[in-house]
Amino acid sequence: MISMRGVKMSFGDISLLNDITFSIARGERVSLIGPGGSGKSTILKLLLGLLAPTAGDIVLMDTDMVHADERERLETLKRVGMAFQQGALFDFMTVADNLTFAMEHMTDLTPEAMAQRIDSLLAGVKLSRTKNMFPFELSGGMQRRVGIARALATDPVVSIFDEPTAGLDPVTSTIILNMIADLAGTGEDRAQLVVTSNVEIGIRFADRLLVLNEGRIVADGPWRELLLHGSDWVRNFLGVRLIGLDLEYAQGLKLPSEFIAQHWTS
Repeated sequence: MISMRGVKMSFGDISLLNDITFSIARGERVSLIGPGGSGKSTILKLLLGLLAPTAGDIVLMDTDMVHADERERLETLKRVGMAFQQGALFDFMTVADNLTFAMEHMTDLTPEAMAQRIDSLLAGVKLSRTKNMFPFELSGGMQRRVGIARALATDPVVSIFDEPTAGLDPVTSTIILNMIADLAGTGEDRAQLVVTSNVEIGIRFADRLLVLNEGRIVADGPWRELLLHGSDWVRNFLGVRLIGLDLEYAQGLKLPSEFIAQHWTS
């Protein structure tokens, strides 16, 4: 569904990405995590065809995003749902119009089918009463939930969520992650990718982590394995963000018993 091979990106003498190589298969749910400035946003822009790489191959659902013409890229992107940071809603449109805009440009649904899908999605994110409201009338968490609904309005084959819970409180973050899981669902013909700097969000979203640091993929695998047996940097990056959690909460995240025994006293 998603493939990057030997991707490099630089601006002049400044290298942003170095030999990025990974793939995401049908039915997979993956988290791309890394500290701020590590290159996560650049990878997204390359994947969506907003930037051209300095070198390497990028394939999205069998489309060569590096060499495809504009029509081919646009047709491929119609099957992608993208939830941006902060929601990225059109301020001059109501909530319903924001969702309708996506469906009008990316699906062949009838107006009646669009209206039914809007009602269903807004009910799914617990925002049915906001249909005729404007984004400025919504809280940050509500805007983020509408953004997720818009990303899923087109019933995408590939769903991408960029920092879906950044700046939100733990309760709202949990609500949003649960909504993504419920609405996006899983299936052999779908793939989901969350991009985040938050380790906890990354491990709650997916079992498989792609860990990015200084423009390189430094780890790729099940997060429990990386937490225990990754490189020193990877173990520190993942672990330092988890060891301050409440013990009961840490156990609820299903952290490895070996890791809990090492960092929490009974």
